[in-house]
Amino acid sequence: MKLIKPEYLIKPEPAVLAGAVERLYDEVFGPARFHKASYLFREGVDPVRELSWTALEGDRLVGAIRYWPILVGETGHPALLLGPLAIAQDRAGKGIGRALMFKTLDLAAQLGHDLVLLVGDVDYYKRFGFVPATPHGFVMPGESRPDRLQVAPLKDDVLGRIAGEVRHVHSGLPAIAVAKAARRAPRRARAR
Repeated sequence: MKLIKPEYLIKPEPAVLAGAVERLYDEVFGPARFHKASYLFREGVDPVRELSWTALEGDRLVGAIRYWPILVGETGHPALLLGPLAIAQDRAGKGIGRALMFKTLDLAAQLGHDLVLLVGDVDYYKRFGFVPATPHGFVMPGESRPDRLQVAPLKDDVLGRIAGEVRHVHSGLPAIAVAKAARRAPRRARAR
């Protein structure tokens, strides 16, 4: 656990805060978040527990970050999909997102992960080592803004060696095919 400032504490997401994290994501991103291509890779998948972290101001949740397992390319190389990173709107600009990013990327590397992808603002994420992914051969099927797909290597030899289409972790299929099947399943059986 790390104190950001005297009023903020970042720590692993306890199960009891899962509902509060979802509400924070709803507040920050709205219901349209479920229609983004990156959400298709989360259908029926649990976030990586060790990389799900929160920021608290007293008892109030003011930030959250999660990572999801994915596969990349024909060989099915295991990787991580970061997101969402959300900060309470009235706490933006306080360094909370920066602290969550640095902590979890460092932890992901310690846990042996070597590649992280995300869809987001290039200018914001470049400070954490992310670069545009498309020039390195990465493709996210269904992503309407491929210029926002970014990659961060957590080991030196990853870029140039690993590339390809991002795939759903459970089937190795493109996420669109998995999402269609999952949407036919009862709502309560699917993970957010």
